[in-house]
Amino acid sequence: NHARIPFYTALMDRRQARWIEAEHNFARTLELDPRNVAVLSDTGAFYQALRRYSESSAYYERVLTISPHQHSYRTQIPQNAFFARADLQPWRTQLATLLRDEPDAAGDIVYDLFWCGLAERDSAAIARAVAAISPEGLQDRRDGSLWPREWYAGLADRALGDTAGAQVAFAAARVVVEKTLHDQPDYAPAWSQLALIDAGLGRKDDAIRGGRRACELLPLSRDTFDGPSFIINLAMVYAWTGEKDLAIEQLGITAQIPNGVTYGELKLYPQWDSLRGDPRFEKIVASLAPKKRSPNE
Repeated sequence: NHARIPFYTALMDRRQARWIEAEHNFARTLELDPRNVAVLSDTGAFYQALRRYSESSAYYERVLTISPHQHSYRTQIPQNAFFARADLQPWRTQLATLLRDEPDAAGDIVYDLFWCGLAERDSAAIARAVAAISPEGLQDRRDGSLWPREWYAGLADRALGDTAGAQVAFAAARVVVEKTLHDQPDYAPAWSQLALIDAGLGRKDDAIRGGRRACELLPLSRDTFDGPSFIINLAMVYAWTGEKDLAIEQLGITAQIPNGVTYGELKLYPQWDSLRGDPRFEKIVASLAPKKRSPNE
């Protein structure tokens, strides 16, 4: 029970930009309870947010020694390779291995199947992933919010050039998110979702208004762990609505803070295609690239 105190303190620390204190409290928790899978996993996610991917993977390795059959943990280490280096091979290989060994695992790893497929622009893989998403939707790993299944279908169609399909899917997703906002009018994730859906539907003014509203409801000053999600989404809204300067400005912010955008995401995800070739965007991508080691290291 004593381990719960530093653990919950660490979770609060990371939301209040007390990164050094959070690191200390995660370590203290594991001194008291070294085989706690939830704590090990949250510690891995903490280092992932700091872009300290080797340390993150080490904690996920510890999780797997205790709970080797947890599918979601088995994908975290190869996903770190994608975030850090835009290297899809480990992720792709792990997913293929899981599906070969356990064909029924698709529902457990659908998040990874979708995002890996999207990064590869593999239409068949994306379609299989969308089909495996629960009708209730799919939880986002960065901020923990639930996104409608129709959103993922629309994003997939948009990325693959099916404009008509994307419009139908986004319109359906909008109905779902509007209901959420009716019930929870100050729920920042729903405003962020609505903003991206409106951007996909060509409702520029509504999209920008919604994206800014999400950032106002949960700014970095209130939550430095989930807040970056809404900055990333606002950048995407700007990119999709032709506001390239504003998109790059927001990406510049999120590239410099914990739990912000990663190298792999900017390098490979189609959501950012409209910014490619702009020297300012490429500079942000380069700033997140893995650092080359000197010959003496």
